[in-house]
Amino acid sequence: MASDPSEVAYTTPSDPAESPETKPASPELALRSLSIHGAKWLRIYWVDYASSSKCRLVPTIEIYRALQDGKQVTLSITKASLGILQTDAMIPGVTATGVYDLHPVWSSLRSGPAPGHVSCYGEFRQVNGLDCVLCPRTLLRRTVEKASARGLSFLVGFEIEFVAMQKNADGPEKYRPIPHDGHSWSTSRVLADWGREGSLTTVLDEIVDQLNMAGIAIQQLHAESAPGQYEIVLPPFEPLKACDTLLHARQMIESTAARHGFRITLHPKPWAHACGSASHAHISVSEGGGNAATPSRVYESFYAGVLKHLRAISAFTYPSPASYERAVDGYWAGGRWVAWGSQNRETPLRKIDGSHWEFKALDGMANPYLAVAAILAAGTKGVIDEAPLTFRDCEADPANLTESQRKELGITEMLPQSLEEALEVLKADEDLVEMLHPDAVERYINTKAAETAFLAPMSSEERRAWILERY
Repeated sequence: MASDPSEVAYTTPSDPAESPETKPASPELALRSLSIHGAKWLRIYWVDYASSSKCRLVPTIEIYRALQDGKQVTLSITKASLGILQTDAMIPGVTATGVYDLHPVWSSLRSGPAPGHVSCYGEFRQVNGLDCVLCPRTLLRRTVEKASARGLSFLVGFEIEFVAMQKNADGPEKYRPIPHDGHSWSTSRVLADWGREGSLTTVLDEIVDQLNMAGIAIQQLHAESAPGQYEIVLPPFEPLKACDTLLHARQMIESTAARHGFRITLHPKPWAHACGSASHAHISVSEGGGNAATPSRVYESFYAGVLKHLRAISAFTYPSPASYERAVDGYWAGGRWVAWGSQNRETPLRKIDGSHWEFKALDGMANPYLAVAAILAAGTKGVIDEAPLTFRDCEADPANLTESQRKELGITEMLPQSLEEALEVLKADEDLVEMLHPDAVERYINTKAAETAFLAPMSSEERRAWILERY
């Protein structure tokens, strides 16, 4: 895993697979952006199959020189980077041989997450310039391209739920909840010390300022249910930009809070006695471009496809044993039944208006590129097949209905109750595997199986502490 200066390559572009999404309109565009930000460092990020956020830092002066000379910037990264656990151990079948080229996606360039830094996201390619089918961002890009060929386009907007904690120097646990007086959902009282030096709410003010400087204009901020838990609502973008924005916003939140001594976690259930954290995705479907309302036949087929494959999709959206601690009935978590409902927050899919639905069975442990790719691939398959929406609108918590009542609504299946079960369902879902890519799905299953085996000997408290340190 070691690196050396020779791993940063500056070459004349000669890429047979160059796409508008991974190449700026001109070198001047990237140069202008770097100049405006006045940064010392460029961070190039990627997210691996264990949902670990990785990055390399390159002095911006090196980027200036390369771009001014008309050269392409790439980083040589070991192929093992898409086959390792959080401990850097390679999963079975992955070796230390071979490299990918990591290409910065200049359209994702934003300021932050630290003063003097700018960041962008990258796509892995083979050294001959062809797409790397294992690259999570490439997988989403290709999924969007397939949908576009069918006349479909999407907007995706994420909600970021996170918990802020304090480091605990005196007790056995590394982190402890922030002191509070009855922290709960949307309670104004938790904002009472806004402006006080050292308070988390004052840090939230700085976080929003930093997001604005990065061009991320949030839509809402409010307290969530658990101690130290808040939600930030991000604006909708096309899928790749939405995922890039989500990931960068998380970096901004984590970095800003850390500078003030707070630890941010995306753990789905950091406190056993309180509600957990999710990463709900709002999705709108369009057909043929333009501003006309999407016909119900289109979006109903799309969400019919999502529901048909939801059990397999959950392997990507609930990717950790900790995910299943949050995913329970009657706890604002979207429940455990494969179902949808108009403005029903106890179903995994909540219809809001027309083609705008909320996907609730998603948490912050997921790699958003893989999760959104799975959702969009399943929905696109539904449109291709003109799948009817046989599930009826569920107006109640499915867990509180009788079996016959659920059957009348078409609700007959539950989401997997463990990651192991979800992976088995994914492996058996031939249509979804093919819509994504068999090699990528196999790599994901193998990574998660190795991760599960690594976590299995731990007690629940040991596993919780281990995840809190990393997510």
